[in-house]
Amino acid sequence: MRIFVIIGTRPEAIKMLPLAIELRKYNELETKICFSSQHREMAKSVFEEFKIHPDFTFHGMKTGMNLKKITSILLNYFDVIFNENKPDLVLVHGDTTTAFCAALSAFYLGIKVAHIEAGLRTFDSKSPFPEEFNRVAIDAISEIHFAPTESSAENLRREGRKSVFIVGNTVIDALNFSLSSGVDTPLSEELSGKKLVLVTTHRRENLGDKMLSSLLGIRDVLLTNDDLFAILPSHPNPEVRRVVNEVFENIKNINICEPMPMMEFHSLLSRAFAVFSDSGGIQEEAAHLGVPLFLLRDKTERVECMSLPNVRLVGSEREAVKGEFEAFLSDKNLQIAMRCSSTIFGDGYASKKIAKIILKLRAEGKIAPLH
Repeated sequence: MRIFVIIGTRPEAIKMLPLAIELRKYNELETKICFSSQHREMAKSVFEEFKIHPDFTFHGMKTGMNLKKITSILLNYFDVIFNENKPDLVLVHGDTTTAFCAALSAFYLGIKVAHIEAGLRTFDSKSPFPEEFNRVAIDAISEIHFAPTESSAENLRREGRKSVFIVGNTVIDALNFSLSSGVDTPLSEELSGKKLVLVTTHRRENLGDKMLSSLLGIRDVLLTNDDLFAILPSHPNPEVRRVVNEVFENIKNINICEPMPMMEFHSLLSRAFAVFSDSGGIQEEAAHLGVPLFLLRDKTERVECMSLPNVRLVGSEREAVKGEFEAFLSDKNLQIAMRCSSTIFGDGYASKKIAKIILKLRAEGKIAPLH
């Protein structure tokens, strides 16, 4: 049975490559990796760290493409690649434009789709945008749903989805792989004697005023606390970089750097005193590590985080971000309480569970080769 694992972005590479590696252990499965290059350079290093390379790579992506253009070219690309190579099952992850286009192309061709990280919801199509629409549409197309948690599985059941399996999140598989490598960050010397504050921001719905406001709140606190040192791996989006450079110009206790290799970033995250981020995957990683996370978003599809001691949903208002940060710095008990790990997003064996379920469904004739 031929399986296509679809990857387009850096987060998809981190979360899907452990699964691709696991699937390739089974001779009865022919597993191919198809890379859309939605995050060409950012994902490249992840492939290198896992010591694996895509079987198919799309070279038609251009800088500055809007969503309509990206969707159009990817639909055409996947139509060609699926018609030429005849996969029996297409595995997509999460909520990217790559995942949506691959799922839709497969659906049009009558190819079964399995959705990894299925069932996440904010129930607001504009937050996050366009991810909430993408994930809902992919779940409607998919015949097999691998949900990370009971909450996401329940969302799927309420929508009438069938073949729902709770497996945890493959990001924990990747995190454990990173931390077992022994790789450290080259920024260690800068952190000597300092409390590390890790900052990431990139979400489309936060571009502009929201991003500016939240980063100003962080800057306000850095200016009055010399014992803090912030590291901000800057997303390559020109609008993100413009705001980041404007806000933190001449701020001495911050390092604005290029996106970091996965293993170095995971090492840094595990050592953080506090994290400020609007990322999805970092919510899962921080929960597993027990790192205090201040979420720079108005809503989260990882609703499980709202019950965890280590996560605070702070939004993007400057004063709110500043106030939460200052309250954390002034309260030792709060710092201790927020350093609390959880296995709510999995035990690091999600890839093995997914592979075994696929093999079982194949043996039962529920995923039969099409060709």
